[in-house]
Amino acid sequence: MTCEHTHVTRRGFVNTCLGCGAYVSLALAAGDSFTRRAFASQLEGEPVTTEPWARVEKLADGLWAIISTPWDGESKTVSNGGIIAGRDGVMVIEGFNTFEGGKWASEMAHKLTGRAPTHVVLTHLHGDHSNGLSGYLASNGDRPQIITTDVTRTMLAERSAEQQPDAKAGETTQLRNTITLPDALVSAEAETRIDLGGKIVRLVPRAGHSPSDLTIELESPNVIWCGDLVFNGTFPYYGDALPSKLSASCKAMITDKSARYVPGHGSVASHADLMPYIEMLDHVGDAAKRAFEKGTPASDAWQAYEIPARLGEYRRFRPDVYRFAFVAWERELKGE
Repeated sequence: MTCEHTHVTRRGFVNTCLGCGAYVSLALAAGDSFTRRAFASQLEGEPVTTEPWARVEKLADGLWAIISTPWDGESKTVSNGGIIAGRDGVMVIEGFNTFEGGKWASEMAHKLTGRAPTHVVLTHLHGDHSNGLSGYLASNGDRPQIITTDVTRTMLAERSAEQQPDAKAGETTQLRNTITLPDALVSAEAETRIDLGGKIVRLVPRAGHSPSDLTIELESPNVIWCGDLVFNGTFPYYGDALPSKLSASCKAMITDKSARYVPGHGSVASHADLMPYIEMLDHVGDAAKRAFEKGTPASDAWQAYEIPARLGEYRRFRPDVYRFAFVAWERELKGE
């Protein structure tokens, strides 16, 4: 891994990089109480703590899932994540939505393990996963390695409108108002393994939800953090998607019937839970391809689309949620 520590200012960045965070957060704020309370409602592991914005579930010794549940107006985290503790290191998955969310996750890792995080892994560029990275740097003076792919870090930097924080701001204020860029880079082409001491973590590069996604995978116990390649019970965000790769990545990842899968949003899932999700991705793709072949613009085609009841219920956090998918497919089919 290569290392470089950098901050960039949040102004301008939030308008271009919130991605699925804005998509989920704004929809939750506008949604009815049933929609908000259905978000990540199923408990899979042993409950450890519950906050208005998230809960922590123990999946096994030294292994916890962080499941965001922002239905009470609190959106510190928004995305899911996790904590993995070995003898020699503690890894937290995701930066979350805000400085406060990242700081809370760092403090939670310390509370559960007795140690500060040594590693933080970012699955992809969107703001609900990356905006809170600076929160890890503000806790007890510790500076964990913040890891992502070289492609994701480049995209984060490119999407920032400005490159330097306000030198006049105090340290805490400056951290709250800056985006921290990852300082340890892994390949977007080849798997990386990190030994935390008794737990070997595989960082597997994939793509589909964004041009560069990482999944975090353990063999024992068999748990996979999917990032936003998987939305459980919710129609996924296609704003930066490569749709054909999204389906292919999910098919390559969701293969083990004994595994538990932590999605980017929604409850922890089993292999059986996610089979309809994969079929739904293909169903959307087939509909978008048919529309493209007929010459029907995506801006019109999405309005006639419906997910068959046999594939389950997917909450739509915006009335025009399918539009993102049809536009992404049209963009790919045009070779743009």
